[in-house]
Amino acid sequence: MGSGAIVEINVDGGVTLLTGAIDAGQGSDTVLSQIAAEELGVRLEDVRITSADTDITPLDSGTYGSGVTYRAGNAVRAAAADAKRQLMEVAAPRLEADSQEIEFRDRRIYVRDDPARGMAFLEAVRLYRYADKPMPIVGRGFYVHDTVDMTTIHREEGEISEAYSFIAQGAEVEVDQETGQTRILQVVTAHDCGRMINPTLVEGQLEGTIVGGLGMALYEDQPHVQGRFLNTSFLDYQLPTALDAPGEMDSFAVETHDPLGPFGAKEAGEGIQISMAPAIANAIYDATGVRITELPATPDKLVRALRGKEG
Repeated sequence: MGSGAIVEINVDGGVTLLTGAIDAGQGSDTVLSQIAAEELGVRLEDVRITSADTDITPLDSGTYGSGVTYRAGNAVRAAAADAKRQLMEVAAPRLEADSQEIEFRDRRIYVRDDPARGMAFLEAVRLYRYADKPMPIVGRGFYVHDTVDMTTIHREEGEISEAYSFIAQGAEVEVDQETGQTRILQVVTAHDCGRMINPTLVEGQLEGTIVGGLGMALYEDQPHVQGRFLNTSFLDYQLPTALDAPGEMDSFAVETHDPLGPFGAKEAGEGIQISMAPAIANAIYDATGVRITELPATPDKLVRALRGKEG
């Protein structure tokens, strides 16, 4: 359940981030690079990331459980802070200030209460190099949820995370009572995502997961006879596409501040998979008066339920 990160500050002032976290399309490479850049006070374009290369990257427990930003993000921030601490060893004496007074921002290192007393980030890197210290500067970070040992959360009762998200979701549907076809007219979702590190990615996550949740609610099934599946390809499995997306999607990211997440962030998006199906099932009940209790709510199930209602 842990995640590690390595942050290197190179002689040219560039930053190399090594993380085992896998970007499966959710944008974690961008978010983790942003976290490293924010902690070091450099720009996003200064960060070069290598992720999920098991030859050179540190341990990561995987992309699951809505935990990459939280787990890997905390590890990246710790690694960047470790690298920053080493750079501060030469910057603080040159600025005649205590390390607690130093700010890293906009590719500069300066005294918080006297911004004129400062230097460029690259100048500090050169000072470190000329002080005959080893290059590159290497910071290491690791995050793991507080457990008795690494496996207790799989064997004993207890908290599986330090942060949880909260979701409210509503759906409006139209049901053809002759064919059982369900059309999604509108979906509204509100999602507590902590602090948004990248609002554009959060929006994409929320709307993308709405469409993904339609699969569980209406389409994705595995019918089988005597152990043999009848839909053995994606052609027959019926994954939802953009053509199946609701006519209108309204997503609201509710920003909060999680005290343990990196810069207050936590999960955004995946939890909507859970709430999508009951929202649609309740909307079908409101429209037809029949309750679907087995997913997905395919047309044949709806037709049988409607006929049963009619006696």
